[in-house]
Amino acid sequence: MTVRKLTLSAAATTTVLLLCGSVLGATSATAAGPAPTTTSSTSTTTAPATTASARAEAPEAPGSPGAPGVADLPTKLAPPSTDTTPEATVVRPAQGSAPATTTAAPALALSSYDPKAGTAVLAPAGTESAEGAAKTEAAPSGSAAPAAAAVQPGQLIDSPPTPAAPHGALVAVTGVQPAADGTVAVTTRPATLPELLGATSADLHSAISPAAFEVKPWISGLQVTSDIGPTSGSGSVSGGLGLSADATVPLPGGSSAKLSGSVELHPAVDFSYRGGLGLIDPQQARIGFTLGAHADWHVSAALTGSTGPVRIALASYSASPVVMVGVLPVVINLAFTLYADISADGTVTLDAEQAYDGTWGVHSDYVKGPGWTTTTDPGTSTVSPLRLDLRGSATAKAGLLAEASVALYDTVGVKASIEPYLRVAVNGSVLLDATHPEPEVNGTIALYGGLDINGALMARLVVLGTPVLEQDLPFLAFHREWPITSWSAGQSPVPLVNWTTLSAGLIDDNQSAYLRTRPDWDPSALKASCPDGTRLLGLAHGSDNGLCSDVTRANLWGANHGYVVDHGGTYVNTDWAPGYAKAQCPAGSFVSGYSRNGRTLGVLCAESATPLGTASRTLWFDKGDNRPAVAGGGDFAYGFGKGQCADDEFVAGVAYSQPWWQLWAARPYALLCQKLA
Repeated sequence: MTVRKLTLSAAATTTVLLLCGSVLGATSATAAGPAPTTTSSTSTTTAPATTASARAEAPEAPGSPGAPGVADLPTKLAPPSTDTTPEATVVRPAQGSAPATTTAAPALALSSYDPKAGTAVLAPAGTESAEGAAKTEAAPSGSAAPAAAAVQPGQLIDSPPTPAAPHGALVAVTGVQPAADGTVAVTTRPATLPELLGATSADLHSAISPAAFEVKPWISGLQVTSDIGPTSGSGSVSGGLGLSADATVPLPGGSSAKLSGSVELHPAVDFSYRGGLGLIDPQQARIGFTLGAHADWHVSAALTGSTGPVRIALASYSASPVVMVGVLPVVINLAFTLYADISADGTVTLDAEQAYDGTWGVHSDYVKGPGWTTTTDPGTSTVSPLRLDLRGSATAKAGLLAEASVALYDTVGVKASIEPYLRVAVNGSVLLDATHPEPEVNGTIALYGGLDINGALMARLVVLGTPVLEQDLPFLAFHREWPITSWSAGQSPVPLVNWTTLSAGLIDDNQSAYLRTRPDWDPSALKASCPDGTRLLGLAHGSDNGLCSDVTRANLWGANHGYVVDHGGTYVNTDWAPGYAKAQCPAGSFVSGYSRNGRTLGVLCAESATPLGTASRTLWFDKGDNRPAVAGGGDFAYGFGKGQCADDEFVAGVAYSQPWWQLWAARPYALLCQKLA
């Protein structure tokens, strides 16, 4: 399988590194799509494992572990600190291949820090602030002299998290001003990891102790626990974070949802560094995180299409683990918020209990030469329905979403959202529980397991402590959904509307059964096609996700299955999106798929079985969502702007260009929406 990665150009990477010298990771990571497994129509079904693989290739670096003259330093997580103001490390910068070396400075702690002004105050370790040090009765008049003599311009201050610098600090001293109370005021500039670690090598993958986390519940009826121990299949972490819920929360429109169950989380961090010959940039580096989880989760709610996607914040977690590279601390900041995610595109009464198990990862990698790469690791995912009581006509989704970020000293890092979910398409009623091992079905129901991963590389460029640019660089999203089981019995009350999310970010997503029997309709391009009988209704800006449906009119494709593919606007007869390249279908055809080959987009045009309308409009969505007020299909590309034509329209064309942050990839900016009749 071909794996796609997002890579910043060498020129952009050089600019980043020259301005701030901050580094993020490069090693290897994995990614692959799920392969459906055979399932039975019973209450417990296991979804296929999903894996993905990618490799950052580069010549062997001079700073490789084991290379002559290069130290491979022992690397481990420091135990959680119990000090209110832990001691800072004052060091001489790295010289040549050697890392920074400690000085004879007395025990000092960072008691005041203003990164924008570039000022800080060092106080004797054990005092909580400069003001506290000033009030210390026993401070002799000459006590500042040893500290002032030991702290010199050109040295580095490497501080673990303190009340003054909650994310830690790595700065270079540019000026020193001692005070009579034993404190030392310094002026600083941002320092870099190469200045601290030189040409050494370090590598760490470690679970984070539950004791290191601060947890903030967001709803009442939530209890937080720690060190529960593994109960899921991942089981690679001996302790974890847990929460149990039994709460009722309001929903839009005056309804409410009851949430109950338990969640266990096993977070871990990845950090590696391989220094270069100079202090500008390293040969390789990496930062990222993995998240293992097990959940037994119960959602009960009455949902309508107006409910829309609802995210209910459950709890926020934050930790600042300190990685000890030899005697030198490196601060990593990990924070994430756990949400319950509920949505429906029709009216349904939902009472569902499901189990989730899995381990997922997101990493940002740097290799000297190729530059930055961001990689999602879908790992393994299991979604099992335990109990279902559904009545209505809708597609509903219930998931648990974790939004996380990881950074070095809060300057450069990765942010991502990870959501395993259960999706049900019901038209009628179904009852499945311990007393009904064989489901009671009247109508039709289909169950799907799914996994969504979205994220970005956070690039924050700092010159002399003043931010000059802060722009998140999105990376290719991962979306996979697989069938679990389906039932059909009795009489369906009304025709069921189908909504299908497409994703061609990593591999082709051809959901047309007919096209899978035909030759590749756009060779060398990433592509996606709608299921037979549906049409494309929406696209996302900045990702490769799309939305298909048969709403209003089903089975629109003609019996002869005729189609053409357009890339260059062969059928454009009016400039409906000035300044943008266009791919458009000929009259009498509708868009049922799309493709991307570098800087070019293409559309798959299916011949309509019936005459189509001619009234059209241009729908822009590059600035944010532009969808109907009551939009079916849910949030088909979380975190990205989405355009969606109305239920009585079809997509006739796509206008595209290259955003400044993805000059190598064409992205849709507008849709040509045309009436069905």
